[in-house]
Amino acid sequence: MIRYKSSRQLSISEFKMPFEAKLDENNRWVFLSKIVPWEEFARLYYKNFKSNRGAPTKDARLVLGVVIIKHIMKTDDRGVIEMIQENPYMQYFLGLEAFTYEQVMTPSLPVSIRKRIDLDVFESLTDDLIRKGLKLKAGAKQEEVDTVAKDDGVNNDDDPDPHPGNKGKLQMDATVCDADIKYPTDLDLLNESRQKAEELIDELCLKLGVRDKPRTYRRVARKDFLNVSKMKRKPANVLTQLSPSKLFLIKNEPVLCSFDVIAI
Repeated sequence: MIRYKSSRQLSISEFKMPFEAKLDENNRWVFLSKIVPWEEFARLYYKNFKSNRGAPTKDARLVLGVVIIKHIMKTDDRGVIEMIQENPYMQYFLGLEAFTYEQVMTPSLPVSIRKRIDLDVFESLTDDLIRKGLKLKAGAKQEEVDTVAKDDGVNNDDDPDPHPGNKGKLQMDATVCDADIKYPTDLDLLNESRQKAEELIDELCLKLGVRDKPRTYRRVARKDFLNVSKMKRKPANVLTQLSPSKLFLIKNEPVLCSFDVIAI
Protein backbone atom coordinates (compact mmCIF):
# COMPACT_ATOMS: atom_id res chain seq x y z
CA MET A 1 0.00 0.00 0.00
CA ILE A 2 1.33 3.42 -0.96
CA ARG A 3 1.74 5.89 1.87
CA TYR A 4 2.77 9.12 0.19
CA LYS A 5 3.69 12.40 1.82
CA SER A 6 4.39 15.51 -0.20
CA SER A 7 8.09 16.23 -0.59
CA ARG A 8 7.63 19.95 0.00
CA GLN A 9 10.80 21.06 1.70
CA LEU A 10 10.46 22.46 5.18
CA SER A 11 12.11 25.76 5.88
CA ILE A 12 14.98 25.92 8.32
CA SER A 13 12.80 27.57 10.94
CA GLU A 14 10.11 24.88 10.65
CA PHE A 15 12.48 22.04 11.48
CA LYS A 16 12.21 21.39 15.21
CA MET A 17 15.45 20.95 17.11
CA PRO A 18 16.06 20.18 20.79
CA PHE A 19 17.13 23.06 23.03
CA GLU A 20 15.76 25.51 20.44
CA ALA A 21 18.85 25.11 18.27
CA LYS A 22 18.88 26.31 14.65
CA LEU A 23 20.24 24.74 11.49
CA ASP A 24 22.83 26.36 9.24
CA GLU A 25 21.37 27.34 5.88
CA ASN A 26 24.75 26.88 4.16
CA ASN A 27 25.11 23.24 5.17
CA ARG A 28 25.68 20.85 2.26
CA TRP A 29 22.70 18.67 3.14
CA VAL A 30 20.41 21.69 3.19
CA PHE A 31 21.76 22.76 -0.19
CA LEU A 32 21.50 19.25 -1.64
CA SER A 33 17.90 18.87 -0.49
CA LYS A 34 16.92 21.72 -2.82
CA ILE A 35 18.23 20.15 -6.03
CA VAL A 36 17.20 16.50 -5.65
CA PRO A 37 14.09 15.73 -7.78
CA TRP A 38 12.03 14.22 -4.96
CA GLU A 39 8.69 14.33 -6.77
CA GLU A 40 10.09 12.64 -9.87
CA PHE A 41 11.59 9.85 -7.82
CA ALA A 42 8.33 9.34 -5.93
CA ARG A 43 6.49 8.89 -9.22
CA LEU A 44 9.03 6.32 -10.46
CA TYR A 45 9.31 4.56 -7.11
CA TYR A 46 5.58 4.07 -6.58
CA LYS A 47 4.73 2.88 -10.09
CA ASN A 48 5.24 -0.80 -9.14
CA PHE A 49 3.18 -0.61 -5.93
CA LYS A 50 -0.53 -1.11 -5.39
CA SER A 51 -2.31 1.88 -3.90
CA ASN A 52 -4.79 -0.13 -1.80
CA ARG A 53 -3.07 -3.44 -1.06
CA GLY A 54 -0.10 -4.65 0.94
CA ALA A 55 1.81 -3.20 3.86
CA PRO A 56 2.39 0.56 3.92
CA THR A 57 5.58 1.60 2.14
CA LYS A 58 8.30 3.90 3.35
CA ASP A 59 8.17 7.45 2.07
CA ALA A 60 9.94 7.80 -1.28
CA ARG A 61 12.03 10.74 -0.09
CA LEU A 62 13.19 8.78 2.92
CA VAL A 63 14.19 5.85 0.71
CA LEU A 64 16.09 7.93 -1.85
CA GLY A 65 17.69 10.08 0.85
CA VAL A 66 19.13 7.07 2.66
CA VAL A 67 20.57 5.71 -0.60
CA ILE A 68 22.15 9.09 -1.47
CA ILE A 69 23.67 9.53 2.00
CA LYS A 70 25.03 5.98 1.91
CA HIS A 71 26.87 6.57 -1.38
CA ILE A 72 28.15 10.03 -0.42
CA MET A 73 29.49 8.88 2.95
CA LYS A 74 30.70 5.53 1.49
CA THR A 75 29.51 3.45 4.42
CA ASP A 76 27.47 0.30 4.98
CA ASP A 77 23.75 0.05 5.72
CA ARG A 78 24.15 -0.07 9.48
CA GLY A 79 26.60 2.82 9.46
CA VAL A 80 24.37 5.11 7.41
CA ILE A 81 21.38 4.48 9.71
CA GLU A 82 23.52 5.38 12.73
CA MET A 83 24.78 8.54 11.00
CA ILE A 84 21.25 9.66 10.22
CA GLN A 85 20.22 8.93 13.80
CA GLU A 86 22.93 11.30 15.09
CA ASN A 87 22.85 14.05 12.45
CA PRO A 88 19.98 16.60 12.33
CA TYR A 89 21.07 17.87 8.90
CA MET A 90 20.71 14.40 7.42
CA GLN A 91 17.27 14.09 8.98
CA TYR A 92 16.32 17.44 7.46
CA PHE A 93 17.60 16.15 4.12
CA LEU A 94 15.28 13.14 4.46
CA GLY A 95 12.28 15.42 4.92
CA LEU A 96 11.62 14.83 8.62
CA GLU A 97 9.78 17.57 10.46
CA ALA A 98 11.76 17.32 13.68
CA PHE A 99 14.93 15.79 15.03
CA THR A 100 14.45 12.27 16.36
CA TYR A 101 16.73 9.93 18.29
CA GLU A 102 15.08 6.86 16.77
CA GLN A 103 16.21 5.00 13.66
CA VAL A 104 14.51 6.09 10.45
CA MET A 105 14.47 2.44 9.31
CA THR A 106 16.04 -0.87 10.24
CA PRO A 107 19.53 -1.55 8.82
CA SER A 108 18.20 -4.57 6.90
CA LEU A 109 15.56 -2.57 5.02
CA PRO A 110 17.94 -0.89 2.49
CA VAL A 111 18.79 -4.34 1.12
CA SER A 112 15.15 -4.99 0.26
CA ILE A 113 14.77 -1.48 -1.15
CA ARG A 114 17.70 -1.93 -3.55
CA LYS A 115 16.19 -5.16 -4.85
CA ARG A 116 12.84 -3.45 -5.35
CA ILE A 117 14.04 -0.36 -7.20
CA ASP A 118 14.58 -0.58 -10.94
CA LEU A 119 18.02 0.34 -12.26
CA ASP A 120 16.48 2.67 -14.85
CA VAL A 121 15.02 4.73 -12.01
CA PHE A 122 18.44 5.52 -10.60
CA GLU A 123 19.87 6.23 -14.05
CA SER A 124 17.17 8.79 -14.80
CA LEU A 125 17.59 10.38 -11.37
CA THR A 126 21.34 10.52 -11.83
CA ASP A 127 20.91 12.33 -15.13
CA ASP A 128 18.62 14.88 -13.49
CA LEU A 129 21.05 15.46 -10.64
CA ILE A 130 23.97 15.90 -13.04
CA ARG A 131 22.08 18.43 -15.14
CA LYS A 132 21.03 20.44 -12.11
CA GLY A 133 24.50 20.26 -10.59
CA LEU A 134 26.13 21.47 -13.81
CA LYS A 135 23.71 24.39 -14.04
CA LEU A 136 24.40 25.44 -10.47
CA LYS A 137 28.15 25.03 -10.95
CA ALA A 138 28.11 27.06 -14.16
CA GLY A 139 26.13 29.81 -12.45
CA ALA A 140 28.53 29.89 -9.51
CA LYS A 141 31.56 30.07 -11.82
CA GLN A 142 30.03 32.89 -13.85
CA GLU A 143 29.28 34.81 -10.67
CA GLU A 144 32.87 34.29 -9.49
CA VAL A 145 34.24 35.47 -12.85
CA ASP A 146 32.08 38.59 -12.72
CA THR A 147 33.26 39.32 -9.18
CA VAL A 148 36.93 38.88 -10.12
CA ALA A 149 36.53 41.06 -13.21
CA LYS A 150 34.88 43.74 -11.14
CA ASP A 151 37.66 43.63 -8.55
CA ASP A 152 40.30 43.79 -11.30
CA GLY A 153 38.63 46.84 -12.74
CA VAL A 154 38.75 48.57 -9.38
CA ASN A 155 42.38 47.61 -8.76
CA ASN A 156 43.53 48.68 -12.24
CA ASP A 157 42.55 52.25 -11.48
CA ASP A 158 45.08 52.42 -8.65
CA ASP A 159 47.80 50.24 -10.18
CA PRO A 160 49.60 51.89 -13.15
CA ASP A 161 51.18 48.58 -14.24
CA PRO A 162 48.51 45.88 -14.73
CA HIS A 163 51.19 43.26 -15.54
CA PRO A 164 53.93 43.43 -12.89
CA GLY A 165 57.19 41.57 -13.41
CA ASN A 166 58.16 38.27 -11.85
CA LYS A 167 59.41 38.35 -8.29
CA GLY A 168 60.60 35.90 -5.69
CA LYS A 169 62.19 32.48 -6.03
CA LEU A 170 60.73 29.40 -7.72
CA GLN A 171 61.60 26.15 -5.99
CA MET A 172 61.10 22.83 -7.73
CA ASP A 173 61.46 19.34 -6.33
CA ALA A 174 63.14 17.00 -8.80
CA THR A 175 61.79 13.96 -6.97
CA VAL A 176 58.27 14.62 -8.26
CA CYS A 177 59.32 15.07 -11.89
CA ASP A 178 58.83 12.27 -14.38
CA ALA A 179 62.06 10.39 -15.02
CA ASP A 180 61.69 8.15 -18.04
CA ILE A 181 65.10 6.58 -17.48
CA LYS A 182 65.59 2.86 -17.20
CA TYR A 183 67.69 1.25 -14.51
CA PRO A 184 71.33 0.94 -15.68
CA THR A 185 71.26 -2.86 -15.47
CA ASP A 186 67.97 -3.19 -17.33
CA LEU A 187 68.20 -5.73 -20.14
CA ASP A 188 65.91 -3.59 -22.27
CA LEU A 189 68.75 -1.08 -22.70
CA LEU A 190 70.99 -3.83 -24.02
CA ASN A 191 68.31 -5.11 -26.37
CA GLU A 192 67.54 -1.63 -27.70
CA SER A 193 71.24 -1.05 -28.32
CA ARG A 194 71.40 -4.27 -30.30
CA GLN A 195 68.41 -3.26 -32.40
CA LYS A 196 69.88 0.18 -33.10
CA ALA A 197 73.19 -1.36 -34.16
CA GLU A 198 71.39 -3.77 -36.49
CA GLU A 199 69.41 -0.93 -38.04
CA LEU A 200 72.62 1.02 -38.55
CA ILE A 201 74.29 -1.97 -40.25
CA ASP A 202 71.26 -2.43 -42.53
CA GLU A 203 71.31 1.23 -43.50
CA LEU A 204 75.03 1.22 -44.26
CA CYS A 205 74.74 -1.94 -46.35
CA LEU A 206 71.92 -0.35 -48.31
CA LYS A 207 73.86 2.84 -49.00
CA LEU A 208 77.09 1.03 -49.89
CA GLY A 209 75.31 -1.48 -52.10
CA VAL A 210 76.42 -4.51 -50.09
CA ARG A 211 74.19 -7.43 -51.03
CA ASP A 212 75.43 -9.95 -48.48
CA LYS A 213 74.85 -8.42 -45.07
CA PRO A 214 77.16 -9.44 -42.22
CA ARG A 215 75.88 -12.34 -40.19
CA THR A 216 74.69 -10.86 -36.88
CA TYR A 217 72.52 -13.75 -35.67
CA ARG A 218 69.84 -11.27 -34.69
CA ARG A 219 67.19 -13.98 -34.36
CA VAL A 220 69.35 -15.96 -31.95
CA ALA A 221 70.12 -12.83 -29.94
CA ARG A 222 66.45 -11.87 -29.73
CA LYS A 223 65.51 -15.39 -28.64
CA ASP A 224 68.12 -15.30 -25.87
CA PHE A 225 66.85 -11.91 -24.72
CA LEU A 226 63.21 -13.02 -24.60
CA ASN A 227 64.05 -16.19 -22.68
CA VAL A 228 65.80 -14.20 -19.96
CA SER A 229 63.31 -11.32 -19.84
CA LYS A 230 60.42 -13.72 -19.17
CA MET A 231 62.09 -15.09 -16.04
CA LYS A 232 60.62 -13.91 -12.73
CA ARG A 233 64.00 -14.30 -11.06
CA LYS A 234 67.15 -13.71 -13.06
CA PRO A 235 70.20 -15.41 -11.50
CA ALA A 236 73.58 -13.72 -11.76
CA ASN A 237 75.05 -16.42 -13.96
CA VAL A 238 72.21 -16.00 -16.47
CA LEU A 239 72.76 -12.25 -16.61
CA THR A 240 76.47 -12.83 -17.10
CA GLN A 241 75.78 -15.11 -20.05
CA LEU A 242 73.72 -12.33 -21.59
CA SER A 243 76.65 -9.92 -21.65
CA PRO A 244 76.86 -7.31 -24.42
CA SER A 245 79.49 -9.24 -26.36
CA LYS A 246 77.38 -12.40 -26.41
CA LEU A 247 74.08 -10.66 -27.08
CA PHE A 248 75.52 -8.68 -29.96
CA LEU A 249 77.50 -11.72 -31.13
CA ILE A 250 80.26 -9.37 -32.23
CA LYS A 251 82.91 -12.07 -32.09
CA ASN A 252 81.99 -12.99 -35.63
CA GLU A 253 84.46 -11.65 -38.15
CA PRO A 254 81.82 -10.31 -40.60
CA VAL A 255 80.27 -8.25 -37.87
CA LEU A 256 83.65 -6.82 -36.91
CA CYS A 257 84.20 -5.91 -40.53
CA SER A 258 80.89 -4.09 -40.59
CA PHE A 259 81.89 -2.06 -37.55
CA ASP A 260 85.16 -1.23 -39.32
CA VAL A 261 83.10 0.11 -42.20
CA ILE A 262 81.06 2.20 -39.78
CA ALA A 263 84.25 3.61 -38.27
CA ILE A 264 85.50 4.60 -41.73
